[in-house]
Amino acid sequence: MLSFWGILGQVAVNSHERLLSLDMSGYPGNSLGSKRLVMTLLVRNEADVIEGNLRFHLDHGVDFIVVTDNGSSDGTTEILEEYAKKGVVHLIHESSRIFQQCTWVNNMGALAYSAFAADMIFHADADELWHPASGSLKTELYLNSQVDVLSVPVRNMLTANKGGNERFPEDVVYEVANPIIKSVHKVMNEVGWRSFLLYRYPNKVIYKTRQGYLEVVQGNHDIQPRYWQKYNKKSSCDIEILHFPVRGFEQFCRKIINNGEGLENLEQRFGSKPIHAWHVKRWYALYKSGGLDEEYQRLLNLEAYLDKGVLSPLSQQRLQVLSYFENFADVLAE
Repeated sequence: MLSFWGILGQVAVNSHERLLSLDMSGYPGNSLGSKRLVMTLLVRNEADVIEGNLRFHLDHGVDFIVVTDNGSSDGTTEILEEYAKKGVVHLIHESSRIFQQCTWVNNMGALAYSAFAADMIFHADADELWHPASGSLKTELYLNSQVDVLSVPVRNMLTANKGGNERFPEDVVYEVANPIIKSVHKVMNEVGWRSFLLYRYPNKVIYKTRQGYLEVVQGNHDIQPRYWQKYNKKSSCDIEILHFPVRGFEQFCRKIINNGEGLENLEQRFGSKPIHAWHVKRWYALYKSGGLDEEYQRLLNLEAYLDKGVLSPLSQQRLQVLSYFENFADVLAE
């Protein structure tokens, strides 16, 4: 019997016909061969970054975006609806407060393959920009015919410490250029006195669908192994994920409350491994105990790591990328 993903995959043969009505000619970067790149997003209350995210990726090779909006109330939904009217976003509304991230992401990925003819897929977050040095996110996979999966590094982009008055994007001034590399358990022992944002984050993946849809693991960090799927994976030399995890104290609190509640509900309903999203669980526990203010200051206690080479000032290229967020940030401030 076919799995859910296999059933969806079988209908992909006719999916190109559904795409003929979509007008994407206004976006550059979409002419690299005939391969279609589809991005997925799972979002909740990301109004300050969602439009910049959409515009950046459509300008860098993405042809179509499948988005699940998990009950946004800050204007995110309305922005997504405007892009859906333009024919470049398929919007799914998910109201559940049981945060089933892995299930929702794989549902979107399977839909990208079966209904929107994706030849390549990646799963992003609203606070990420997948930045290709070549100019197109398609280039590396397209030119490496024997490669199915690229493993892409995450680079944290951090704000200067303004005592809780940080503004995004203008106060983003640091890149974690040489992240601290330690085992998860050692990181867990050290984050009580050193910023979690200075450690290396796990890579994420972008992949081809020539063998059908490839299911991803929790967090989108790798492909879920299946005995019937054989694929070649290599580290990306072209793409970096620019990650903006902290964009002000209020945003950080909202993120921890939203994600923490959802994960707590998931654990109560289905159970989960203690190490799963441990950092979010830790932050949520600090929120409930009144310790999130102190943790926020620790996260931005960064200047000593400039001399140690862990941090570096943002390059001109990185600063140019931030311009994708600037216009909409100005609108929100009015």
